Parts: sequence; C-alpha cells; structure tokens
Amino acid sequence: MSSSLQVSQWIVAELIRHGITYFIISPGSRSTPLTVAAARNRQAETIVHFDERGAAYFALGYAKARGRAAALICTSGTAVANYFPAVIEASMDNIPLIVLSADRPPELIGVGANQAIFQEQIYGAYPRFFKNLPPPDAATTFQQISTSITQLCDAVSGTRPGPVHLNCQFREPLLADPANTAEDYNPPPEQRQPRQQRVSKSAPQLSSRELHLISHRLTETATGILVVGRSLSPANDELILELAANLGWPIFPDIQSRLRFREHPNIINHFDLALLQPTVQEYYPQVVLHLGGAFTSKRLLNFLDHPQIHYISVKPSPETVDPNHQVAQFFQTPIQSFCTEVSAQLRLDREDSTPRSTSPQNSTQHFLEVWTVVETKVRRALQSKFEVDQSLSEPGISYHLSRLLPPEHDLMLANSMAIRELELVGTVNIRSSHVFANRGASGIDGNLATAVGFQTGSGKGLTMVMGDLAALHDLNSLALLKDIRSTLVIVLINNHGGGIFNFLPVRTETDVFEPFFGTPHPWSFKAAAAMFRISYAAPENLSEFQIAYEQAVSRTGATLLELTTDRYQNHQFHTELFQVIRET
Repeated sequence: MSSSLQVSQWIVAELIRHGITYFIISPGSRSTPLTVAAARNRQAETIVHFDERGAAYFALGYAKARGRAAALICTSGTAVANYFPAVIEASMDNIPLIVLSADRPPELIGVGANQAIFQEQIYGAYPRFFKNLPPPDAATTFQQISTSITQLCDAVSGTRPGPVHLNCQFREPLLADPANTAEDYNPPPEQRQPRQQRVSKSAPQLSSRELHLISHRLTETATGILVVGRSLSPANDELILELAANLGWPIFPDIQSRLRFREHPNIINHFDLALLQPTVQEYYPQVVLHLGGAFTSKRLLNFLDHPQIHYISVKPSPETVDPNHQVAQFFQTPIQSFCTEVSAQLRLDREDSTPRSTSPQNSTQHFLEVWTVVETKVRRALQSKFEVDQSLSEPGISYHLSRLLPPEHDLMLANSMAIRELELVGTVNIRSSHVFANRGASGIDGNLATAVGFQTGSGKGLTMVMGDLAALHDLNSLALLKDIRSTLVIVLINNHGGGIFNFLPVRTETDVFEPFFGTPHPWSFKAAAAMFRISYAAPENLSEFQIAYEQAVSRTGATLLELTTDRYQNHQFHTELFQVIRET
C-alpha cells in the first residue's frame, strides 16, 4: 500500500524530472509528507517562509526571473486561501506557479473537523489545471502520479502559462515510516519510465492571406502608432524596432518594456506626459498596432478611445486585452514571428506597388515628426526641472533613481504611485535587464515578497521602489531577506498614507477623505529594519539620497532607504509639473 510520504516523494521527484527544482514551504502539520519529501530530496532547493501570502508572491517573483515555476507547499485550511491573491496575479499575468496543498481526507470535510475547509477548486477559474489527489491506498501507483505531474507541468508552462493546483488529501498517520531516507525518493527501476514527449503548444502562425491583409492595412495607413505592452521578451525588441522603422510609426512603450528606456528615432519615451500637450491632441492615429499585454498609462488609454481608430491586438496568449472595447482585429501568434513576417511582407508589397499620395499634414513622416518634437520638448523640460529642483519630491526621486540605477540591477515597481512616477519621468538612462511589476491584477499586496523572489531567481542586484502602505501590507516578508545573497535596495517612499488618493476627486470631500482614503499613520520603518536586521538610512534630500543609494548598491545584502514626503505637496508638485509640460 502506498503511503502519503511515498506518494509525496513521487510528486517531488517527478516535478524535479520536469525541471521544477525550487520549493517554497510554509510550516504545517497536514503537509508533513510533502515537506519531508522536498526537504530530503538532494536535488530540491528549498526555502521556508511562515507567511503563505508572502511565500506565494515570492514564488511569483522567482518565476518572473527564471521563466519557470517554483512549487509552493502548504497545509490545509486558510493556508491555502492565503495563496489566492498571488494565484490571481499569476493567472492575470501568465506567470507559471505550482500550488501543492495538503488537505484532510473526504470523511473529515464538511463535518466540523479542525482545519478542514472546502479546498477543491478553491481558486475557481484562475488555475490552468486542477486535480484532487485522493488519499493514497493500495490502488495508488507511481504511473498515476507521474501522469498527473506531467499534465500539471504541461499546463503550467503551455501557450498560456499560469498557476496550477494539486490538492493532496492525506490520512493519518502522515509519516507511516519516519525512518524513511533519501534513498527511497525515486520509484523502483521497474516503475521508471522515460520522460514523455511533450506536445508542442506553439501559438498558430499567420496565414499568407492574413499577412497580406495586415500589410495592406498598414501600408495604406498614413498615421499609425505602435503600442508595446508588458510581458514581452526583450528578445523581441530589435524586431519591433525594425517593424516600426519599416512603418515609419512612433512607438509608445509601456514602463515594463525595455524599449521604454531605449534611445531610438521612433520611440516616444514620455508619451504619457506628451499627451498633455495641446499640439498632439488632434493627432489621432488611423491605426493602432498593440503588441503584447496591457499598458499602465490611463492617459494613453483615454487618448486611444476614439471611434475612428482601427485597433489591432497581437498577443502570444489568448486572453483579451481590450478595456475600451475597440479591438477590430485580434491575432494570437508569437510576437517574434509576427514582426519578422509582417516586416518581410511590407517590403514585398512596397516593391510591387506605388505608395499612396497624402498631404504633408497627413503623411507618415509628419505624424512621426510631431510626436518626436514633443518628446524632445518634454525631455528637456524634465531635465531643466529636476536638475534645478533638488527637493525630495516623489517625481524627483523617480527621475534621479532612473539615472542612478546600475546597469546590472533589475528594477521592481510597486503599484499605486511608484510605477506611475517612473512611467511619467523615468529617463532613457535605465539600462537594467528587467523593469517589472505585479500588474496582472495590480494589487498592493505581496510586492516586497515578489521582489525578493525575483532577486533569488535572478541572482542579480535588484532595486525595489514602493510606498508605505504597500510596505505595511507586506511587512512579514522582510523576514525573507535574512538569506539574501546579492544586493537588494528597498526605496521606500513614506508619505504617511495612500498618496494616490490625493489625485482622485474624493480628495475634496474633506470630512471623509483623510480617515477613509488618506489612511494616515504615524509610523517610520526604522524599527522594522532593526527588527529584521536590515541596513537602514533616511536621506533628507536628493544629495543624501544619491550617496545612500550608491553605498547600498555597492554592498551585498538588503538595505532599506526611507524617504519621507508629503502627500499634499506631491499632488501640488504634479499639478505644477503638468502645467509646465502643457506650456512647453
């Protein structure tokens, strides 16, 4: 008869055979077989974190860095529910994530047994794959477990990667043979099978007819914009630039695209601020070609919400990105092949036809020139503003950080104001490998744990920018920093509340705003840094910030830099900055 430990050993061994070697474990009783199996397997790399929510976001960050899933192990009950926010984020952003949850056996469900909840399909529609493993018995075989793990691994990294969930029901005794040793991990030789051939799940290629129709639409378009969303591999960058050059179109790259920080004639780095200029308000594109996932800028979203725009969306995964309900054509295909094939078709079509004549005001060249002129003006205005103003403003912090970030550092941006500030004012000086955020569901939770997980997966230095409420929400995850082996700098902007709400109309409702939206608090993070033994500094101006940041990136380990700002002054600063841009 197969025991819970033996089945758990098979699960761990099969995951490792499929390349899943990293296990994040939260302590618990019912998950004992899974924990022991991972702990004893010499090929498994493990980390322990007591907070399941933080553990799940750590796994999310690890997968963002490595491009492959880590496995989460937790006990039954609310521990499983604490994974849910990260499961949603992983599903919305196509990040691979494996949940191995322990569960009570069927006879203990729904009868008031301790720590027994309804775990089957607990994550609803979000997982790409779910399976409930019944308690092991005499009929349980290695082949059954192997098949389940193969299905799970195919789903977690298929055409649409995402979270998967294996719910493991265990009866007591949880360790039938406590003396089990590492030699018992793998199945006996007669049960071992060669690894099954994985089925290719590549997205469909464009047909020759589709290529011709797309090329015809694009070549007949005098004014178009190429929008680059998140979740695109940097390997596509040069092909996207080639496509833009063939079209003669401006590129609007999202903050999570490395193109956002490239110097190129077609790239409009500060399109969000450029949209404030009256000059460009009438320069709507005839066509928008949107490559990849969603983008951050609400101003761009509003600008493109125009009935005369023909909107084309191209993604390697099938989910819809169409908040304005305006996508006229959607193609699910690899970005690399799309750019390569369309560029080639464009060249062929132009060789075989005479270009359509257009007035100078409506020409492709004129359209691009309008945007590049405004981009230059915005960039000079920002440089003039922040080179002179040395106050510790939140946009100023973001502007100077984008200039200070070492080329070997990755950059994570928390939600709310952190990502929006870099989107607005970040300069082209950023040369990091990855600029990323949790924008699948854009939650405030788990941002710090995600950063630590990413840094663990990449092994490189990382800078994290976050606000005080996001830090308070994930304070437990500071415990994850104790084993950090590289450089991690947390730039924590403390404006003593929810700064983003100062930009909403509700700020004028003075009787309810501060207690219910501003959410003021009196806390500093100095004591938290001391408690978790993290290096700490609190610069009071930009000069001190530069010195403290350069010291932090030069040493191994974690450093917390707390920068105190004022929410109301920050809102006023933005108002003045926007007015400068409008008048530039």
